[in-house]
Amino acid sequence: MDKQTGPKGFLVVLPSEIIEIPQDSDKSWLTLFYSLPRKLAEKWKPAYELPRCPYEVLRTDKYDHIVCDDMFKLLVWDCYAWQFFQVKDRKGNYRDIPGNWNQYAGYFPLWRLSYSIIPYIRMKFEQNGLGFQNLYNILQGVEVPWLTYQQFSNLIGNVTDMVIAEQSWQPMIDAIWENRTVEDYETTSSTVKTDFMRKWHHNRSGKPISLDEMMENEDGDIFEVADPRGEFEQKVISEMQIATFAEQSIRSIWTSKQTQKRQQLPKW
Repeated sequence: MDKQTGPKGFLVVLPSEIIEIPQDSDKSWLTLFYSLPRKLAEKWKPAYELPRCPYEVLRTDKYDHIVCDDMFKLLVWDCYAWQFFQVKDRKGNYRDIPGNWNQYAGYFPLWRLSYSIIPYIRMKFEQNGLGFQNLYNILQGVEVPWLTYQQFSNLIGNVTDMVIAEQSWQPMIDAIWENRTVEDYETTSSTVKTDFMRKWHHNRSGKPISLDEMMENEDGDIFEVADPRGEFEQKVISEMQIATFAEQSIRSIWTSKQTQKRQQLPKW
């Protein structure tokens, strides 16, 4: 018997038909879009102009010129990526990633991982009452209300925690954060980059110091850097001199006592 495979998309059961939305289709991101707060959706004006009633958006091609635009997917992905990963601070406590997303390089592994979580978030929506079945059940003329930014933050924060726990991603996130390098930050200056550079170069300026700079004093004069071999040799010589001095002192004391004894002997 041939192996049967299940649906590769999201199933919607309607009174007269069953619809499957492929996971790689442009409209497959609509569930995430309709959960965005207004302040994020308006970052790309055409998407902001999509009707809040999804009836025609789902059933017709009237708005495909917006939904099928790559900028639409980029808007959705950027709004969900990077939001709620937790990393350790200096005291070992978990907190949000410090700084802003645009202060880190696009090829920073943690940045790339944040985009990998988006399909998992979309699947969580399907499993928890925010999927396509719910969108299709909205009647014509009924609008989806905008979430506030706080509501969106609470929603995605909880969903992100669920995905990370189920996929056991936290150890990987910890390892990426603890082993970040200079290249993981954007070239422009920022507070988070300065803090990292101070730790990276072990100085308060956060800038690398050359050997020539280490050999130069405040007056601009060049001095010799001590040879560690010479320091070791000097230490050995000093220890030998101390031992020789101690031996000579012991001999001198012993000789002096012997002389005193001979002087105290009675004369016959």
